[in-house]
Amino acid sequence: MQYKSKIWNRSRLKSAFTAAVLACASACTPDGDIIFGPVRVTATVGEASFAQTLFGGVKGATITHRQRFCEMPTEEELSEQLKGEGAFDITQFIRLNRLELVETTLTATSGNFNFLTDLTVRFVPKPGAGNAVVLGTASAPGGFNTEIVLIPEDDVDFLALIRANDASDSDACPKIEYEMTFQSIPLQDVEYRLDVTVDGYVELGAEKFLATADFVQ
Repeated sequence: MQYKSKIWNRSRLKSAFTAAVLACASACTPDGDIIFGPVRVTATVGEASFAQTLFGGVKGATITHRQRFCEMPTEEELSEQLKGEGAFDITQFIRLNRLELVETTLTATSGNFNFLTDLTVRFVPKPGAGNAVVLGTASAPGGFNTEIVLIPEDDVDFLALIRANDASDSDACPKIEYEMTFQSIPLQDVEYRLDVTVDGYVELGAEKFLATADFVQ
């Protein structure tokens, strides 16, 4: 038995795009491209630890600790994820528009965070790539447990941070900064995983899509 593959119809596509433009007029960029999203994604930034020796001061004190974030992806690397598995490359007409931060989560994989009462996490760009950005804050007067969820007070676009990082000529790495208030000294080094959840949006260029002869027949 033979199966016929579906062929995209140009007139139907034009009608579909017209309807999309009319229905999503408020979501279009000034040049007429259409924004699709959000698609919510949670990704692991990395794993690290808070050494017990960091908290050798007076209880109730606030300390600042920075860790290098040399594994920050580039926009090109993210765009590679948009490519189809087949021969056709959808990045010919679609590109990332923004990655809005929803929340940042620290999950203890060894020990817990009951010694911490307040936490602020910031992204510190490499030199020449902008100012520090608060990723979120959290407070627990009695101490946290094994998970800390931080919600940003202001809008944070991770794609904008990535683009600024890509444009910088500095060889330095950006950093993740932790501002922590502690009520006791942890009994051990605390190992943790840092995850970020973002809402992703992509930009679809309708005119370029319709002009892609290899795809539209």
